[in-house]
Formats: sequence, structure tokens, C-alpha cells
Amino acid sequence: LIRAYPAISVTASTLVESPTELCKLYNNAAENSAEFATSNCWKEQIIYKVDATNLKETIHDKKYDMILFNHPHLGDSSLLKSESLAAQRHHSLLAHYFHSAQDILSGPQGRIHVCLSGNQPKTWNVMEAATNCGLKCVSQESTSCPISKWLF
Repeated sequence: LIRAYPAISVTASTLVESPTELCKLYNNAAENSAEFATSNCWKEQIIYKVDATNLKETIHDKKYDMILFNHPHLGDSSLLKSESLAAQRHHSLLAHYFHSAQDILSGPQGRIHVCLSGNQPKTWNVMEAATNCGLKCVSQESTSCPISKWLF
């Protein structure tokens, strides 16, 4: 994101506990993290141990214009046994995320974004989760949509 739009400020977050754990999960994490944090033009922050259902607790008093949750999942392999249970649990995750994200939006023009794939928007009932939190959908795009269409 920041490579394509260097003029924006980005704070990255992850549920992963530490930079060491992130590097164990992704083979390119060390170089990407270093570039993100030390590049002369970026010098952005990476926040670890972020709970998307309790962002205010993790982020504290900082506010953001846009909050993104890309490809959320519970990471619970027991959910593979029941598609309906997985859908219910992920619907709950999204509902809590939408509620939590409102706490750290910079104002009424702030935007909350979630990127899902395939049938997830329908099976996880993302629109109901957002509507129940008092949110209004301003755009719904496919994952093949150019980022500039929904980012700005």
C-alpha cells in the first residue's frame, strides 16, 4: 500500500506477538518490516499484539482516518468441521471489529474497511454485522478492483 501511495501515512498492525514471530510465519517479513520502519521516506510504525475486537485498548488514544482489516480469520482449525459454525463465529468477529474500529476513527468521515474473498461476504453476513453497529456501506468492490477505487 505504501509503495503505491507514498504520500499517505500508514500504521501496520498484527495479532502476531513480536517481530520474531512474524518472521517465523512469513519468509519476507524481516525485509518488509525493515523497509517499512526505516526507509527514508516512510519511517512508519508496526504495532504487535493487536486485538481487532478491542482496538482502543491496543491503539490507546491514537485516531485514524481509515481502519483496514484484510482477510480476517479466527485461525481455529476446529471450525473446518462445520461451515455454518465457522460462518457464525466469523460474523461475530466482524461485528466486534466494526464496533471496536468506531472507537479509533478520527471522525464522522472516517472509514472502516474489511477485505474478504470468495463467498465470505455472503456466508459471514458482513453487511448485517456492519449495519447492526450503525455503519453504512459506501462501497463494495471485488478483490480484483484497483486499490485507488476504494482507498481515495
